[in-house]
Amino acid sequence: MTQACQRNLIFVIGKGGVGKTVLSQALALALSQTQNKSGKSKKILWVCFEDPSRPMSKLIPRPEGKGQLWHLNLDPMDAFEEYASLKIEALGGTFLSRLKIGTTRLTKTFLDNKLIRYMAKAAPGIHELVLLGKVWYEREHYDHVVIDMPSTGYGVAMFQSTINFSKLFGGGPLARDADQMLATFRDPEKSGFWIVALPEEMPLREAIELDELLRELFPDNPAEFVVNRVFPESTHPNPEAPDQWETPFATDIKDYAAKRSTLEAHNLKLWDQAKIKYTEIGYIPPSQSRDEAELVRSLADEIREKGIVS
Repeated sequence: MTQACQRNLIFVIGKGGVGKTVLSQALALALSQTQNKSGKSKKILWVCFEDPSRPMSKLIPRPEGKGQLWHLNLDPMDAFEEYASLKIEALGGTFLSRLKIGTTRLTKTFLDNKLIRYMAKAAPGIHELVLLGKVWYEREHYDHVVIDMPSTGYGVAMFQSTINFSKLFGGGPLARDADQMLATFRDPEKSGFWIVALPEEMPLREAIELDELLRELFPDNPAEFVVNRVFPESTHPNPEAPDQWETPFATDIKDYAAKRSTLEAHNLKLWDQAKIKYTEIGYIPPSQSRDEAELVRSLADEIREKGIVS
């Protein structure tokens, strides 16, 4: 089992198009099929952000997880309203009852205020704070929370915005919450980062750059690397380097397999030369009948077989 997969919060991040969403779901499914220290099946939450193809802000049980796996697609306004409700409740029921104001009434009045709704959308960093804050809050209710982060640029910006918010509004209750969140993300005992790439030059290079950015934010919590969709090693690899090929085009299926296998091995030298340790996830051939759920199950099987989770 990799170190990152032992932690409560697992952030899966990388360049767009590398398979983060499906791979993070597979990791969540694989974790749900393991047991905690009490011998019970682990309780797992998979989270994504503002995905228009999925129901918003609904906790959906996944049948593959046998009652221990849930999916949640977060909407920032819903997360803000939930956060505000929690803060108002924290004022204390006794104090509010003396004023003859119920928490439900006060929350509704607060959230219906036009200025508050504007601030919820326009305040610097609040969008990212409430999304990550919801993830941070839910960590106490699950053995693992697996987060499908946005692609590299925005994924890093979410963390950076939370840091900026903490600095900009230092001393207030929101800033204190941001500080506590960041302390959790920095803690290698509580949070882990999976950087995902394909065995192609640009994703591999961007993954190295992403690692450098994350190290600046969380220097004591280094990320782990995963290369996805690795093509099977050819039984007849091309002995020449790709830049020495007469043509990049394959002449037949055997030549295609040899060239693709050789090219991927050549590309992965970028990580080898940087002395990056990484986990390989194999290529699963496409099929007209293979939907997302089937692909997730296949990847979860491979994750367990490789001992990534146990």
